[in-house]
Amino acid sequence: MRALHCPLAVVALAALGGCADLACTPTTIVVAEMDERPRLRSEPTGLRTDELGRVKAQRREVIVSEYWVRDQAGRWYRVDAEVWGTAQPGRPLVVCR
Repeated sequence: MRALHCPLAVVALAALGGCADLACTPTTIVVAEMDERPRLRSEPTGLRTDELGRVKAQRREVIVSEYWVRDQAGRWYRVDAEVWGTAQPGRPLVVCR
């Protein structure tokens, strides 16, 4: 039974270590510039069978917007649309670092 605990502990630590990038450290910045950047994203829409009977994924291309703000030190931060909508140059804003 003791041999079973060690692999489980290793798996648990590896899984938790992967979540470190998802943590948000709130930081207050002063907005120097705002930018809306469109990008092309491919979305799956389903599966189909081609003329030879092979299964193919169907995809569609959509344009999505990314919202960015720059602080006075020149660092860019990606924010969601609601935060970007309330941001104003020269005003403080709380962002995730």
